[in-house]
Order: sequence, then C-alpha cells, then structure tokens
Amino acid sequence: MEKEYWVVVAISLFVLSSALESFAGPVQLEIANPFAFLSQNYLSVYPLTAAAIGVRALALLVSALLVVSLIEKQYFLKAAILLAVGMVAEAYAVQQLATGMEFTPIQWTLSLAYAGILLLPAILCYFLMGVLGGLSTRLSGEPEEKEEKEESQKRIDRLKGLNP
Repeated sequence: MEKEYWVVVAISLFVLSSALESFAGPVQLEIANPFAFLSQNYLSVYPLTAAAIGVRALALLVSALLVVSLIEKQYFLKAAILLAVGMVAEAYAVQQLATGMEFTPIQWTLSLAYAGILLLPAILCYFLMGVLGGLSTRLSGEPEEKEEKEESQKRIDRLKGLNP
C-alpha cells in the first residue's frame, strides 16, 4: 500500500478512538501498572474505554511505522529508533502510573504503553531484515552502496536529459 493510505488509516484510527472515548465518557482509573488494566475486572467494567485505548495504540503503532518507513533500507537504524521509542513510551507510562501524575490522560498513557509493546514485532522484523541483508551482500560479494550509486547516477542522467 502507498504511504498516503497509511496516513489516512492512522488518522481514521485516531478519530475512531476519540469517538469511542467520547461515547465511553470520563473515567477515573487507579492502576499501578499498564498491564493491570488488561485484567478481566477492568475490561468488563470499561469496555468502550478499553476499545478506545486499543484503537489509539494501533494508531500510534501505524504512525511510528509510517515515520520509520521514510528511511530507506537502513534496517538496523529503523530497529534502533523503534526500540528507543518503545522504551521511552514504556518508561513514561510506568512513571506516570507509579507517581500518579496526570500530565496526559490515563487513556493516552495506557495507549502509549501498549503501542510501545506492539512495536516489538516490528523491531525484530527490522533487525532480522538487517541481518539477512548484510548476509546477502557478503555472500554475493556486491555491496549495496554500489547498486545505490548506480541507481543514483541513472536518476541524475535522466534529470539532465529533461533540462534543455
């Protein structure tokens, strides 16, 4: 799919989560850690809030993946960026819930925590793609930079041909 479609998907998920949250109404949750909300006690009492948190976490995940998709082929860099973002999201959520501060609403805090966890498969995927990409260039003997330079030169030649 084109990246523009993913932007629309992310925005739609944010709008849907806001609509669900407005239907659910204001909630006051007192939980010690992000995973306490996933217990049956909370999920049965706050089903619309849980749905809004899940949809928003998915929207945050799609947004993060969309941003790193703008980086071409550098899979280890993508994995490192997503790992850092996920760790910061988890640390932020744990600190907010442990101290009882309300810098962001608890629904956003939980969404950040769950989005941080949902980044793990993408981190592993990018890491494996980086390892496999490195192995294939070593086995074939042709570095990727040579191919990229040839592609860049072809683009430059085409652009020169367009100018009068």
